[in-house]
Amino acid sequence: MQDYLLSCDWGTSSFRLKLVDTLHHEIINEARSDRGVAIIFNRWNTADKENKLISLEHAYLNELQQNIQAISDKVLFDIQDVPVVISGMASSVIGMREVSYTPLPFPLDGSGSTVECIYPTLQCPHKIYLVSGVCSKMDVMRGEETQLIGLASMRKDIYTAKKILCILPGTHSKHVYINQGSIIDFHTYMTGELFNIIAHQSILKDAVFGDRALTELSMSQTDAFRCGIHNSQDSNLLHALFNVRINHLFKLLTKEDNFYYLSGLLIGSELNELSKRANGRIVLCSESNVNTLYKQAIQYLDMIDGTFLIDANIMDNAALEGHIKILHYQID
Repeated sequence: MQDYLLSCDWGTSSFRLKLVDTLHHEIINEARSDRGVAIIFNRWNTADKENKLISLEHAYLNELQQNIQAISDKVLFDIQDVPVVISGMASSVIGMREVSYTPLPFPLDGSGSTVECIYPTLQCPHKIYLVSGVCSKMDVMRGEETQLIGLASMRKDIYTAKKILCILPGTHSKHVYINQGSIIDFHTYMTGELFNIIAHQSILKDAVFGDRALTELSMSQTDAFRCGIHNSQDSNLLHALFNVRINHLFKLLTKEDNFYYLSGLLIGSELNELSKRANGRIVLCSESNVNTLYKQAIQYLDMIDGTFLIDANIMDNAALEGHIKILHYQID
């Protein structure tokens, strides 16, 4: 087993690279940016023919190597031979190299991942393990399955029940159904992406203002958020969304409070189906940026007693723990 690993979680809108001591599971150094797959692909794709001198794969390798070099400059030992494990959208059709999805059921011990190797070159002198995603008959995901492998490694106690539903909020939130240590089904909800489109590109953009990364909401923001959740349960979402504009026009809510009313509408709609039927144990696997909102929504919908809350700090490291498990099967 390698003593060190470069763990890369490359999503649609974010990039995270961590140099990890695999023996002690400690992060030695890291690099983060908003240069997700969408930015790298769009800049490469829109370049004119004269400037598009490199392949898409090389564009990604250049970006990766720049971040590896930034980490290398900060540490006191040579990391040239350290392998890289990448999960997320880097294995998609707009990523570094498309890798086929792994079909369900999918075991969470790391043994079932589909991985493609990219061998060292002068451009990037590291062996890269590019991890694919998972597919059902009518849905796909890339990245969340690796997080769940890592979570299973860190918190085995949450998998004692036969049926578990893991909620992973994000740009495309995932509701993942687990039975006896394997993913058997999942559903995708475009909650985060729809919120960003409405808040920044629609006619409602001038009616809201705020930051979803807040860890503490004011009393008025909390009330607005809960009002949005309440209205999501018994209103048509397409109608309820226009109330965001009415709240602004009639000065019923400030822009800051209306921001959380909109968030409550969308998160409430995502969780609506779950609040109406029991489906085993629920595990909220939320990273720090929206942890507060989903926790409040689950409390408001009276599902908190049947829900296990994973600490946001644990989720922040779930992907790298998944990478360690996957690398174990690739090398051993």
